[in-house]
Amino acid sequence: SMSDQDHYPILQRHFVTVRGQFGTRQVHYRRGGQGPAVLLLHQSPQSSREMEPIIDAWGSRFTLIAPDAPGYGFSQPLLNSGQPLQAASIDDFAAATLEFADALGLPRFGVYGFHTGASIGVALAQGFPERVAAVAANGLVILTEEELAAILREYLPPFVPCWDGSHLAWLWARLREQTIFFPWHEHRATTRMDFDMPPADRLQQGLQEFLAAGDYYHVAYGAAFSGHAERRLPALTVPVLVTASARDPLAGHLARIEKRSATVQIAPASDAGDAVNRAFAHLGEHAGNVPASHSAPPSAEPTASEYRGAPGQQVRFVRTACRSTNARRTVILLHAVGSSAAALGSLACTLADHAEVLAVDLPGHGASDPARSDDGGAVASTARQLAAALLPLSAANSAAAPAGHSVSILGVGNSAPVAIELARQLRARHHIEASIVLLDPPAWSAADIKAWLQHGLPALTPVWSGGHLLEAWHMVRDSRLFKPWFRRERGGIRH
Repeated sequence: SMSDQDHYPILQRHFVTVRGQFGTRQVHYRRGGQGPAVLLLHQSPQSSREMEPIIDAWGSRFTLIAPDAPGYGFSQPLLNSGQPLQAASIDDFAAATLEFADALGLPRFGVYGFHTGASIGVALAQGFPERVAAVAANGLVILTEEELAAILREYLPPFVPCWDGSHLAWLWARLREQTIFFPWHEHRATTRMDFDMPPADRLQQGLQEFLAAGDYYHVAYGAAFSGHAERRLPALTVPVLVTASARDPLAGHLARIEKRSATVQIAPASDAGDAVNRAFAHLGEHAGNVPASHSAPPSAEPTASEYRGAPGQQVRFVRTACRSTNARRTVILLHAVGSSAAALGSLACTLADHAEVLAVDLPGHGASDPARSDDGGAVASTARQLAAALLPLSAANSAAAPAGHSVSILGVGNSAPVAIELARQLRARHHIEASIVLLDPPAWSAADIKAWLQHGLPALTPVWSGGHLLEAWHMVRDSRLFKPWFRRERGGIRH
């Protein structure tokens, strides 16, 4: 959230449905600030989360809109005949970004891009100069043919889960290597970088975003490496600033830029803060249009994600419209704790024959904001956040529960206490009577509860060696083999 909330809109998260040459897909984005529109384009394989400090720092001057690139974060990938593209060009990503801007009604905008985002920004300036007011490219990759061939051969291997969890050990090691060498797979004195090793919790954030992309991680990466920005710079008519922090491994690539148009400025930066400040000044000198204050309208697709709730307490719902024209029921699906709404897709599809379905990402899960802790305890605060976000219960109705419209809450597994408390709060606070269905609820004795508290809930705190990942992997795997997962004996076998 913004530190100066009284003066400009604070950061909020949204989904928008985009229809175009890459199919119908949803884009997740962050938005905050006021003034001329600037798109913030992140590096691979991260998400718009990395742009939150920029939104905080620039919000008094610009309206900052940071999308998750297609296939990254919570955005759906580029599609061809309904299937994700396994290869795409940087021009494809630029065209997809313009489709996103069209969906939000942005006529003319600035662009700040970091690494992959910088390559997309240059491609936008080349392909759509009438729409782009200016580009600030922070870290623009420019490779020789030999370097490009080596990177495409070694840098982007397939990422395939293994039953023993070894893919997580490999990924953790790779993320550490990326802070030591560039390219990460070339271990030489000349490729060694001059950085502190990031703390384990920061590596964990990067790992989670890599996992969100899965084996699709290589698509935007490969597009940026193959984008040949140096061939685009001579023809540009848009004001473009190319910069990089002195410690950025791409800082040396600035000297590789030879021919460029008169609108392209090369400006090496002393450090990361200097690079961001130069970008800020450049975009301020060449401002785009001030966008409409509202965000995108709700999607008309049969199944679509949407956010509800106050900033900082937003909850993601996956809404599936009822296929019956006369149904007057809403079913709220609560996934098991530790899971997400994605696990309930087939159940939601089945129930949509009879009701509108709202599958929830519980606070702190999936794409929802963390739960607000208070004196009422975790279950009460979680239910309170859900109740506040749920109203109005139906996207098709302005009233919370119109006459004749019934509401049911279906809690899966250990979400049962949240389902019960949510029904209580809807009744007490909003006068909504919701029926409750509990699917496979826990039936624990006092001894079971004691065992869970002693053995069933490890902290899983990130550690420098990545050992927490294997602990988590085997915990999840054993939960399919034993019940409870930590009682690995004959009596607990799940056949």
